[in-house]
Amino acid sequence: MPRAKVDDRGRISIPASLRRELGLDDEGELVVEREGSKLILRKVAVEVPTVNSRGGWKKKPVVTASEALGGP
Repeated sequence: MPRAKVDDRGRISIPASLRRELGLDDEGELVVEREGSKLILRKVAVEVPTVNSRGGWKKKPVVTASEALGGP
């Protein structure tokens, strides 16, 4: 299991192998949640503008955070 350390400024370095698996780049954004003594990091869904059935613009997530983490 990969490990990470927290530096003196509170930053956590995510191992490169996990960043590649999740498709996180230098500008990647995560949601941080706490469940008891656990920290849960979830990838923020990327939104791409698309055209809806009436010809207007809407945003549609390319992948949801739970899908990125293998959830439902």
